[in-house]
Amino acid sequence: MIDAINAVEQTVAANGSVLFGAARIQTGCSVRHEAGSGRFIALKPGIYSVTFVGNIAIPTGGAVDPISVALSVDGETVAGTEAVYSPAAVEQFGNVAISTLVRVYPCGGGGVSIGVVNTSGEPILVDNANLVILRECGGEAL
Repeated sequence: MIDAINAVEQTVAANGSVLFGAARIQTGCSVRHEAGSGRFIALKPGIYSVTFVGNIAIPTGGAVDPISVALSVDGETVAGTEAVYSPAAVEQFGNVAISTLVRVYPCGGGGVSIGVVNTSGEPILVDNANLVILRECGGEAL
């Protein structure tokens, strides 16, 4: 299990990953993460509960259009996980949350990569990012 955070405001490029600077809590060895990276590796077979919460906004100079983030697994956006926010102005933060389950198969090899990506098509600001990945059950019956 890991509870990773990045409380510092960051600019995330279009299709870029949200970065996480520290693990507030990390137990066991089922999830690996390097501080400052946006990539988490689920190492053991099983079902993982993945939850992201954060604040997003349009940076100064950006177009006032809807913005969004989504979970990605092995580099692909997971259907049904895109969180969209429609701010009225730049630098106006709104809170978004995403939750889904991810399956890691026993014969997958090197694990499954999990992250949060900007799906807006333009840079966004992300503040107080929090990602929790919890292994809910083992892979014996998968």
